[in-house]
Amino acid sequence: MTRGSRPSDRTRPLRIGVMTAGLAITGGLERCVLEDTRELVAAGHDVEVWYREAGVPRAGEGHEPFEEMGLRLVPMADYRFGLRTALRDAWRFTREGLRIRRSHLDVLWLNRPEYLPFGRVVSMVSGVPLAVHLHHAPNYGRLGPIAGGRTRFFAVSHAMAAAWADAGAPADRITIVPNGVDTDAFPPATPASVHEARAALGIDDATPTVLYYGRLTRSKGVLALLEAWGRVLATADARLPHTVPPVAGSARRAPLLVLAGALYPDEAVAVQRAIAALPEGSVLVAPERDDVVPLLHAADLVVAPSIEPEGFGRVVVEAMSAGRAVVAAESGGTGEILADEWARFTVDPEDTDALAAKVLDTLEEAVHDPSLGARGRTWVQDRYGRAPHVEALLRALEEHARR
Repeated sequence: MTRGSRPSDRTRPLRIGVMTAGLAITGGLERCVLEDTRELVAAGHDVEVWYREAGVPRAGEGHEPFEEMGLRLVPMADYRFGLRTALRDAWRFTREGLRIRRSHLDVLWLNRPEYLPFGRVVSMVSGVPLAVHLHHAPNYGRLGPIAGGRTRFFAVSHAMAAAWADAGAPADRITIVPNGVDTDAFPPATPASVHEARAALGIDDATPTVLYYGRLTRSKGVLALLEAWGRVLATADARLPHTVPPVAGSARRAPLLVLAGALYPDEAVAVQRAIAALPEGSVLVAPERDDVVPLLHAADLVVAPSIEPEGFGRVVVEAMSAGRAVVAAESGGTGEILADEWARFTVDPEDTDALAAKVLDTLEEAVHDPSLGARGRTWVQDRYGRAPHVEALLRALEEHARR
């Protein structure tokens, strides 16, 4: 089945329960859930969205896109499970399973693998097969019995499939469903879009600009990036040519690091201290936003330095789709995306000297090789567009629902 097609005459539309946490787009996972839900609806399936309203970032936001599709939104109880509260949690999960049973679903699609215990209980109680989408590394040392039952796993990369298999997920129940992005939604930058995006952020056209967007946390590599940024600033003047394209009559500015994303209370002090240790004006902190295209167009380079291995690396794909050079962690899904000629843009983010050198090298290459952005976009279109992802997801859900 290809994107936008309808279920075949041999199968009826599925009733799919999409299970996630908050609906607001606070990261790549939430964006994937929204985009994939649209595809399920476009393919003619009957979709309900079961979500957790309390205790999530930006609670109460993000309903509108799902409501515009005419979907039923069902708030759920707390998905979390603890050994000290096991009996109470199991009873809560059982009640939710009985609610799901009354919805007569064909398959439950859990997009938060950390809530696997919840998914297993509600699947068992409701009698509905469970599909667990492995967007990130395992949350459990050993999965044991919670990996059994009518459960299948959809891994967004071979790295995540291997990691979850090592933790105890049966390898023969893991299907690779690589993520994909709509490259039309992340168009290449133009001189006009670059100027407009930079003007909105207060960035001079001649300023070499490096972008990080996502959660501003240690595990995402933000503290390592800020440490490396001090090394970048120390050597940038001697190395960096003008940004692309050079602006006649404009003096070259010192490089600027833009951090765009959510700053969490337990990490805020460390991040703010690291920023304060750098020269004033060398870091711009922008608020979290759903529309990241202007940020991408304002940048010469996008960095994805996650220390915790990324399940897929959506930031890398979005940046390359927009024609931006990238530097990313060599581990996990980002290392898979940046294969072949793109492998030279990967780095161990915990080696801050190497990270700084890679940022400077890539900024230089982006200036001297204007074809870099266009070639990166072609790479993404051919391998990580929406069509192959949607086909794999629909096929996997249909096969599991029929079991």
